[in-house]
Amino acid sequence: MMSVIALMVLLLPMALMTTSSEKLTGLALGMPGPTEEIPPEPPGPVEALRVVRVAEGYAVAAQVRRTDVVTSAGDTELKEFIEPDLASLQTRLASFKKMDEKRERITLAPAADTPTAEVVRWMDAVRRGPEGELYPRVILETVAAPPSGSAEPDGTSGADGTSGADGTEAPAPDDGSAP
Repeated sequence: MMSVIALMVLLLPMALMTTSSEKLTGLALGMPGPTEEIPPEPPGPVEALRVVRVAEGYAVAAQVRRTDVVTSAGDTELKEFIEPDLASLQTRLASFKKMDEKRERITLAPAADTPTAEVVRWMDAVRRGPEGELYPRVILETVAAPPSGSAEPDGTSGADGTSGADGTEAPAPDDGSAP
């Protein structure tokens, strides 16, 4: 009996010292199967909402349904904005949330080389803003990095700048050496 008490005296403090009182949280991961599509969002004023990480900050692209009387379903206009930081991104997304309060889904497209910590910070920012919940369902979209020497997202090519944004050859720069 004494050995059981001595064992408890040793094990209980060890168990308390080696465990953490932190509560680990996580996001539920809902992925469609290989043959399944992502179910469509219920119709609303904002039909699509996508955020891409760009050099200037965050590019927000929203397909907003036109408000004309003769407008048919699917007749949308693209609204694009560049937000320099996460706080202004949250403000912009809050304005879209006010337009369509039922919308829960947003698509994020981080660059292939974006660190995981930044993606998580970005996901947290679009899920909840200072004024409350924004978009709890986040879809991550992969953006493939362009192969070396091919056109960059801004329409320029790697080193020589000879490729135009539409894939055609741009005129070579005049350096004065040609006759």
